[in-house]
Amino acid sequence: MTIVKPIQIEVANQVFEAWNQLGVAGRVAQLEKAIFGLTHEQANMAKWQLDNARHEIGEAVVLPGPTGESNVLSTHGRGVFLTTVQSGIAGDLVSVGLVGQIFAALVAGNPVITVGPEGQQIMDTLAKFVPEGVVQNVAESAQDSIIEATDLAGVAIICDVDNAQQLSKRLAEKSGLLCQLVEETSIGSLSTIGAPHYILRFVTEQTVSTNTTAIGGNATLLELGSKAE
Repeated sequence: MTIVKPIQIEVANQVFEAWNQLGVAGRVAQLEKAIFGLTHEQANMAKWQLDNARHEIGEAVVLPGPTGESNVLSTHGRGVFLTTVQSGIAGDLVSVGLVGQIFAALVAGNPVITVGPEGQQIMDTLAKFVPEGVVQNVAESAQDSIIEATDLAGVAIICDVDNAQQLSKRLAEKSGLLCQLVEETSIGSLSTIGAPHYILRFVTEQTVSTNTTAIGGNATLLELGSKAE
């Protein structure tokens, strides 16, 4: 059976690398411009997510090298994320949480697909300030096809506990990429979205190790060879 990939996934994958390579500072600079189009509460959440990203993932970290090598730890986006809200859940706080999801996913380096009219409204605010395709929207009827896409990197959802468990099982059973579930089940407080570690669920870590002892070692070998002659 031929599986048709949603066009939104294809578009998002095409812009993923360029968006990810901007780095946290570059993405923050673009996303900050969109804050003025949000409500006061939404803007506060967006600002918090951007400031938190600067602190948590803004700089590469140099790790100790036990054998003299240089190890640099950096973070990168995971890929395309779907950001959504469980059907039937609504309210001002949910809208703020959706903004938190979207800004966290974007500043971490991921393209985002939003769902429904509320997602469309946030997308329209952002679309003026980010490259085309970095934020897209689908109708609620198309959400299932996005979730089933084999190269969807993650789903960020505001939902109840039962829905989170069902979606976790569904994502675990589908083929393709290991799809990350980033759920917020504390709908009345948004305690997960408002936690400093929330941003880390949207990234993957990369360590680059450089053997700084090799040059010195090779020079020593050359010197020994010269003496032997």
